[in-house]
Amino acid sequence: MKNQTFTGSDPTWANACVGENGSPNYIQYSKGYSKAANLLLNNVLNTRGKEVDLYIYPICFNMRHSIELRVKGAIQEITELAKIKGKKLPTFNSIGSHDIGNIWRYFKENSKILDIRFKIVNDKLDATILDIAEIDPTGQTFRYPSNNENIKHLVDQKIINCAILKVKFNELEKNLDNLIHLTDLLIDEYKLGTFTTKFSRTQIFQFVKELPPIDQWNKSAFIERKNKLKANYNLSNNDFSKITNQIKNNYELSHKIGLKKNLVFLSDCDVLEICDIWITYFEPKFRDLYNQTDLTSEDNSSTPIEEWIKNAELHKKGMTLLENKLLVDYVADLQALYYLSIDQHQYSENYMFRFKYFQNEAKYNDLSESLDHLLSKSTFLEELLKSLFFLNQRDLAERIIQIYDLETIFDFISQARLGKFFKHFELIRLLNLPLILIPPNLPLKREELHESNIFIKFTASPPL
Repeated sequence: MKNQTFTGSDPTWANACVGENGSPNYIQYSKGYSKAANLLLNNVLNTRGKEVDLYIYPICFNMRHSIELRVKGAIQEITELAKIKGKKLPTFNSIGSHDIGNIWRYFKENSKILDIRFKIVNDKLDATILDIAEIDPTGQTFRYPSNNENIKHLVDQKIINCAILKVKFNELEKNLDNLIHLTDLLIDEYKLGTFTTKFSRTQIFQFVKELPPIDQWNKSAFIERKNKLKANYNLSNNDFSKITNQIKNNYELSHKIGLKKNLVFLSDCDVLEICDIWITYFEPKFRDLYNQTDLTSEDNSSTPIEEWIKNAELHKKGMTLLENKLLVDYVADLQALYYLSIDQHQYSENYMFRFKYFQNEAKYNDLSESLDHLLSKSTFLEELLKSLFFLNQRDLAERIIQIYDLETIFDFISQARLGKFFKHFELIRLLNLPLILIPPNLPLKREELHESNIFIKFTASPPL
């Protein structure tokens, strides 16, 4: 028989989506309890304590349960992170455990082992979560008036101030949001594969600053420098080689040591040729798109149909010139460059991921149609140029700018040259203090680590 209480009905706006109709996770559940706690808290504060003695129990229960679910959700996330890193975490029964102290302890200890950056956020959460664990370790204190042994709860507490609760809970929520945000970003970062057993991607980005140009690596001064770095960061020869190989294979890092990493397939000549064909046959009036021109004004020189026929003929000529270029890797590389920019350059590694994606997609698409579709984009040259700068194909980018006199057309060029345009995301700072490289396995005192403040803010990356 269908449940007559928990059912859908009119009005439809009152129907909540649950189960597989919503697929909620730990975090979504926690948000509901959190909002309920805040609604009750606001009611108490807005009514100057009306019925505060009744509301305090659902307020604190909802707060505490929200935190438990949040941390359990975070444990799920670091379990995924551990798999990406090829590590196995100790077994933990998230479903059966309700001791928030044990739950938090498990997360705190294992997260910082996976990545030192967790410790900064963890330290900001620690005191308040431990306060909750002290007063309600298993979630029963605000659920029932007495425990299983019929001993009354909260006999030593006597008073709980809702104004303090509001401040503490809001701060805790903010820091838990930062924790979940950090975890998601770290998962994305490690999925890129740019890490070693000793260094994260961000640490590699800092480590490259310690290295001289690659043409000096066969000199005695570099051997001395290498040995010093190995000692400072507890690196074996194998560790050091893994880090430097990551640097050599990364578009954002290789040029820092004076090494040019070529595009995956296209040569400089290929890129220059496609630019010339695009400007000549696909968008000969592209400059008008960037000038303060009234694009709605009528062109009396030809009718719209005549203009369309003319453009179609030009497109056809352009594609004819590219017939001998219709190779999977050629088209896939152009697509990867264009869409890398469209996606705002989150990471240079995405260039290779996109190339492989389009390479595979080509099995099911007509190459001529794919290339024609790409070159029909009015922003093709702009996005191509942005990606070339991002991937440190700077000489090629500058040649294109010079050949077609683009300096006065594209207003992003100066920003691109400085490395400020690109929005690839490094986990830089949570507290707006300088990023430092923390040597792996180096124990730090709490106060020292707080001074490091190594974490997160979405920002356009500064030049490295």
